[in-house]
Amino acid sequence: MTFRLSTSLVILIWLISGLVFSASGQEEKVLRGTQTQIDTTGKNVLKCLPIKLHKSMTINRVTGGEHGFWIEKDSQTVFKFTDNKKAVGTVLLTGTYYIYPILGKKQREAEVEILLK
Repeated sequence: MTFRLSTSLVILIWLISGLVFSASGQEEKVLRGTQTQIDTTGKNVLKCLPIKLHKSMTINRVTGGEHGFWIEKDSQTVFKFTDNKKAVGTVLLTGTYYIYPILGKKQREAEVEILLK
């Protein structure tokens, strides 16, 4: 009986949270990337799990990327920011995007993350 009650409670919470989410209409996605300098020759490794947008979304927040970052779509740089505050409000249209932080002088690794709404 306890198992059945807890399962019902979980389902109820899930349904309520789904209603709140759909009522707000705010879908959120996170795009995150890193850049690491792997040796003294200056070779860098870029890592990003791309996201595919099926509708336009707006950059709502930037975390990390103290020296700026760039965003790629279709192997082309579509945005480059050296001031993270200026990125907020930028609209990304439908498509698949990658993001990478800019390394500062003597910086060996960096990470950047944007929240899209």
